[in-house]
Amino acid sequence: MANLGIMLLMHLSINTSYYLIHENKINKAFQPVIHILIVTASIISMFHFSYMSDGHRVDLRMIPIILLGVFHSWKYVLPVIVISSLYRLGLGGPTAVHGTIFGIIIPSILSLIAFTWRDKKHILVILLGCITVSWLVSDLLPAKIRLAVPDGVALIHLGALLSAFLIMYFFALTGRRHLDTLKTQQFFAERDPLTGLYNMRKFDTKLEQFSPEGKRMFIAMIDIDHFKGINDTLGHQVGDAAIKNVGKILLTYCKKDMFIARWGGDEFIVFMAAERILTVRQELESIRKGVRENPTSAGVGIMPITLSLSIGVAELTDLSHLKETIEEADKQLYLAKKLGRDRVC
Repeated sequence: MANLGIMLLMHLSINTSYYLIHENKINKAFQPVIHILIVTASIISMFHFSYMSDGHRVDLRMIPIILLGVFHSWKYVLPVIVISSLYRLGLGGPTAVHGTIFGIIIPSILSLIAFTWRDKKHILVILLGCITVSWLVSDLLPAKIRLAVPDGVALIHLGALLSAFLIMYFFALTGRRHLDTLKTQQFFAERDPLTGLYNMRKFDTKLEQFSPEGKRMFIAMIDIDHFKGINDTLGHQVGDAAIKNVGKILLTYCKKDMFIARWGGDEFIVFMAAERILTVRQELESIRKGVRENPTSAGVGIMPITLSLSIGVAELTDLSHLKETIEEADKQLYLAKKLGRDRVC
């Protein structure tokens, strides 16, 4: 029961850390380190809370090792193997070497083999097989190879391993689904569902949090040329496909110090920080050309539509002047249309 309690606490700690990272309260770069430390601490705790049966000490250390290997590969498992093995050897005792080899290293190797074969449909079978094989190696090898565990104790150990694993698997699966649901909810709270770009609420938040660090700031307004004609002649489904295609292309051009949102309809807004306006114009020209070079499918039997963009850009001298800057970028956008469309002004 103590080992099961340790694993449940481990699961709770890992889930909490992932939630805090999801909420940006912990830097994402620390996530692997936190995960490794939590699992390592849990395994080490099990050394001190093993249970006695017929004079033999057994624990459930295999389970977190195997789960880690199957789901997260060698980058997570290797540090856990090294730290846990050194700690177990440091504790000493007649079974220190055997416990390290058969209880830590071999289950880790088996989990990494399972990682290469895993698929989502059979993941539960693979995990159960990995645990069973690890148990066979750990508990049932002949005494000449290691200190043998009596059959009765070995069977109790197997039952405890499988029962604890199924409980942990249920909690891990539930936790992962909950995290996926949170990510989906956050995505739709921050993104335009048609294009995947930021919505204006998230755009404003990003802008408030942005630090220019000596760079100049710019706002660009983008409009799809002749969009009303596409809607009127080919229908709104093709119009939506055009907006979606432009949004997809805009996402591919999004870089550091740059974010993009759907302004509304067929219009988009871009924020960019750069040292020179020439750099901004070059980026916007790349976007314009990228849209031209990637036609939008208009449906079966209809030729793909080649789209063009009119783009206006203005410098944002201060965040308090955002409204005025958008208006100036809009003026430049309409100038681009007046001059023949498909250009940056």
